[in-house]
Amino acid sequence: MTQQERRDAVVADIAAALDPTQPLPLYEQIAQALQRAVQSGALPPGTALPPEPELARRLGVSRQTVHQALRQLARRGVLTRRRGVGTFVAEPFIEQPLGGLYSFVRTLTAQGRRPGTRLLGQRLTVDERASPLLAGAPDALVLELSRLRLVDDEPFVLETVYLPAACADRLPREALAEAPLYELLRTRCGITVTHAEETLQPVTLTRTQAALLGLPAGAPAFLVERTGFAGEQAVELRVSLIRGDRYRFRVRLEGPDLAAQPE
Repeated sequence: MTQQERRDAVVADIAAALDPTQPLPLYEQIAQALQRAVQSGALPPGTALPPEPELARRLGVSRQTVHQALRQLARRGVLTRRRGVGTFVAEPFIEQPLGGLYSFVRTLTAQGRRPGTRLLGQRLTVDERASPLLAGAPDALVLELSRLRLVDDEPFVLETVYLPAACADRLPREALAEAPLYELLRTRCGITVTHAEETLQPVTLTRTQAALLGLPAGAPAFLVERTGFAGEQAVELRVSLIRGDRYRFRVRLEGPDLAAQPE
């Protein structure tokens, strides 16, 4: 069965199951049915849905009802809507649990995705933030790495990493595109990152940033800034721009009296 045949079968099943006598509005019935089809794999990522007028006709409802259903699913990240192109089943989110020192490669591998790295640049430079932080002087040299991190061969993270200048001769380009950075720091530079501090901020992408990530200018992203430490010494400054349409963070909150505290 082709992708279009599977899609048409799903639409037919939804049409047969719609019940206007239920308390649940029709648009919500449609939204829930489509979401179940996505979660079950009946509508895989990238599947194009019929145009709204056609979908409304096949479901026997108004176009406004279909529009409400698709808008809800787009807000939930189940669908993606491209102006002038159509509505598609979205790629699943990459979810990053917080609470400990995490690795992009390990996160992707654990979720069955294929990580990759494209090295964009490597140079010794002076940076107004990294030089005093890593080398103790505003005019000191640091190693700057520019990388594009990939998920299943698609651009996902635009990353700039600053490291001590002494690492420059010990980190060959081919290794930086293949091995996890912290492993390279440990085995080639004698640096073990023991902990890190990180901030997260929502931003929009500039034209250049968006082009590298394959997104339109102004698309949402997460700006994640990390300072890595070896003991008390800062050894890494990392600035990452992560596409906001397919990435989310998850935090577990605990506390003995959490329910009793005011929100």
